[in-house]
Amino acid sequence: MAFWSLQNVEFEKFIVKDAQRQIQLLRAFLAIIVGYFVANFFLTMGNLIISFSESFQR
Repeated sequence: MAFWSLQNVEFEKFIVKDAQRQIQLLRAFLAIIVGYFVANFFLTMGNLIISFSESFQR
C-alpha cells in the first residue's frame, strides 16, 4: 500500500529525468521504510493496549 501511495509523488522534479531505475528503487526503499514504521506503530499500540488493559485487571 505504501508503494502504491508513493506512485503519485513526482520524484522526477527532484532527480534527473533519465534516472528512472533510481527513482523506482527510491520508491521501493521508501515504501519499505514507511511500511516498517507503520507496522511498528501498530505493534507498539497493540502492546500498550494489552498492558493497559492488564493493569486494570489487577
